[in-house]
Amino acid sequence: MFAPFKKEHICIAHRGYRAYFPENTLFAFQAALGRFDMFEFDVQYTKDMVPVIFHDEDLLRCTNVKEMFDRYTVRELTFDEIKRLDNVSWFIKQNPFHTDLDYGYLNTIPKHSIPTLDEVLEFIKQNRFPANLEIKNSDLDAGFIVGDVLSRVEKHGVKDYVIISSFNHDYVRKIEGFYKAALFDGYKEGLLDYLKDLKVDSYHVDVEHLKTEDIQVLLKSGIFTNVYTVDDEKLKLKLFDQGVKGIFCDY
Repeated sequence: MFAPFKKEHICIAHRGYRAYFPENTLFAFQAALGRFDMFEFDVQYTKDMVPVIFHDEDLLRCTNVKEMFDRYTVRELTFDEIKRLDNVSWFIKQNPFHTDLDYGYLNTIPKHSIPTLDEVLEFIKQNRFPANLEIKNSDLDAGFIVGDVLSRVEKHGVKDYVIISSFNHDYVRKIEGFYKAALFDGYKEGLLDYLKDLKVDSYHVDVEHLKTEDIQVLLKSGIFTNVYTVDDEKLKLKLFDQGVKGIFCDY
């Protein structure tokens, strides 16, 4: 069993502690340490095949890419180009969660802070901080992506600290010998049989498509239910009472 699932309930920092720090940065992950049971991050590949941590397919929302290049997606830029992007200033300017930010500290952190997968795996190793690694969909060969991610997880010695998930269930199916989860943003008929066929450890579903009757059915087959993204405290408690194992939250 994935170690965090041994706890009755867990809170998972969605892209890190992103209500107070720029999402999917080492600063957001570090801030989640001690506040959350684990954290979640997103992996996709640059033009020159370097796995970096970024959620959106394009870089428009969280960087100044429009000022720098005429190409806007992660897959269209090389790693060196990605490292030139400012992925911090937008957060300071927008304060997207309207929280009480420490502007003094935020203004001191490096503005070019999109991390690589290797950097985050090393962070996990150094801090023994469990994580959910989400593989974003890609035009690259599924075998290459899964093989590359698994080899890096193994190389850093964090296999027991990482559960790997994706909306692309071809990726999930190819993962063997690692903890894994299937992501859904809608309801799936024949859910139990489908998840058993995928051989997953957990079912990750958006809160709007959660069917409470599925929670216990899946649990009887050893499959835990984790729900995203919930920041309302009363709703969190309700979901835990219904048998949900983990909740992805921003704060």
